[in-house]
Amino acid sequence: MRTFLTTTAFIMCCSGPSMAQIQEPLPSPTFTIPFDEIDEAELQAEVSGQVTAFLQTVHAHLGKDRAALRTSVVGDVREDDQSKLIYLRNIGDHGVLEGYEFSRDTLAHGQYVLLQRPLNGLNEFIGYYLALKRTLTDTYGAPTDDHVVWDNDLYQPLPDYWGVAVMIGHLRYHATWNTPDGTVTLELTGARHSRLSVDYRIRDAGALT
Repeated sequence: MRTFLTTTAFIMCCSGPSMAQIQEPLPSPTFTIPFDEIDEAELQAEVSGQVTAFLQTVHAHLGKDRAALRTSVVGDVREDDQSKLIYLRNIGDHGVLEGYEFSRDTLAHGQYVLLQRPLNGLNEFIGYYLALKRTLTDTYGAPTDDHVVWDNDLYQPLPDYWGVAVMIGHLRYHATWNTPDGTVTLELTGARHSRLSVDYRIRDAGALT
């Protein structure tokens, strides 16, 4: 498992000769919404909508350069240089980092990361994971890899607390889809806070130009 710093870390690593690591802190929330005021279905739909838009952005920019993506994608830009673009978004009070990495000035890798700030419900992020898995399955078919891994089974008999198991690194979820253009990976992991990511790694990015 990756080790995550207390501050938010967004890691972009492509298959080319270089690897980029971006660490961006997110502001602490100013308030916490009571559990009974959270509309889980609405937030799950919002997460699925953002991820769908992210994947559409990746597909629309296959073979294109950073300037083309920078022109067409709007949002709060947190990092912008020759090899990467990172946008800051949100879902409710949770922070989202949406990043794109380029190899030889061609889009090679995209990553969407939803970070838990604050804790609105014990199994909130498991709900997001399952909603995204349904969305990705509808789009790409059944995953080629689909794993639920218990590194410590302390909470396994208690489904209502599986979200706690994720947060403390006892439980992780992973699914992968192979597409004609690359590989999509969905992961839910934790290290004090839950981290949900969708990673799109483009196959033979340099050959698309």
